Amino acid sequence: MWVEIRKAKSLVVAEAWRELFENQGVPCKLWPIDGKSHGVPFTTFQVLVPNDRVEVARMVVDHTF
Repeated sequence: MWVEIRKAKSLVVAEAWRELFENQGVPCKLWPIDGKSHGVPFTTFQVLVPNDRVEVARMVVDHTF
């Protein structure tokens, strides 16, 4: 199961989060909030991580700010 860890206001921001998580060994998926705008740059995306990696992802987020 995948869990939302962040919301990103654009595809570029979502891809930056994915790169950050994946560089730390956390798999990541991006999913548009409306469910049908895949690849549309200016839509809000959910940044999803596996539920067994949520704690690691939260540590990545906490150390980013």
